[in-house]
Amino acid sequence: MPIRKHFSRREFVQASLALSTLPFGQLWAAAACEPAVTNILGPAYRSGAPFRDRLCPTTEPGMPLTMRGTVTDAQDCRPLDGCVLDVWQVDAHGKYDMTGAEFHMRGKVKTDASGQYAFDTIMPVPYGTRPKHIHYLITHDGYEPRITQCYFKGDQRNGTDPYVKKELIIAPILGKSRRPGGYSGVFDVSLERERPPQADAAKVYPEFAGVYQLGPDATVTVRASGTKLFWKVHVPHEDGEALEGEYMPRAQSRFFVPEYDFEVTFVRNEHGVVDHTLDSKGRLAKKTG
Repeated sequence: MPIRKHFSRREFVQASLALSTLPFGQLWAAAACEPAVTNILGPAYRSGAPFRDRLCPTTEPGMPLTMRGTVTDAQDCRPLDGCVLDVWQVDAHGKYDMTGAEFHMRGKVKTDASGQYAFDTIMPVPYGTRPKHIHYLITHDGYEPRITQCYFKGDQRNGTDPYVKKELIIAPILGKSRRPGGYSGVFDVSLERERPPQADAAKVYPEFAGVYQLGPDATVTVRASGTKLFWKVHVPHEDGEALEGEYMPRAQSRFFVPEYDFEVTFVRNEHGVVDHTLDSKGRLAKKTG
């Protein structure tokens, strides 16, 4: 049978309509997933939260809520096993636990082989001008860290809070939580693959330069010089040798600190601007200058 090289307009339309009934991923096998929209970290992050699938006791005041979702590769939509999701929120009184040893309303969960995660909590409440929300910090080896927030449909503050983005608003469903009478919410995330260092990687080093707050009395100054990136820790009133060295590149935005055997990743915000570092020990440092 000869191969037809031309099709009529009618045949083309009919073929397009037929294809449109197929599931999206079935038509375009290489279709990319949209990466999760980034959002502000906020001032209430604490490192060191324990791994657990319940952020609070079952007796916690408030409406029970089960959060679920899938973390995928932003390029090929493949589910990612072993992602760490560090999550935190306020209690029913609108308060963050900033000092408690129990890390109340905070915790970490991992995705399973199908890229899925789940944890039990309560529905967060609004406070001040901020609507109901849950904070997320998602990490996975070989991928860029993702800082974002999940918001909830129906909160009037969603329309006035400058940090809310419509892509981050979910509609929880009543009656599908793991606790009777609660809500269930689905918040999916895609991560972008980490890029290896390019031949001209150093051209973005000036974007990493600045002063980062490590703690109440400690900062690290990052300095770009030619094709190299250097760091120096400043701790007021502390004697001894200065803590300083060179970052050794392992990826476009991830570096190794051989003196102390840990890694540092420079994290960009929703505007593409570097405003934090995240180290391999789970510590975030905010850029202050």
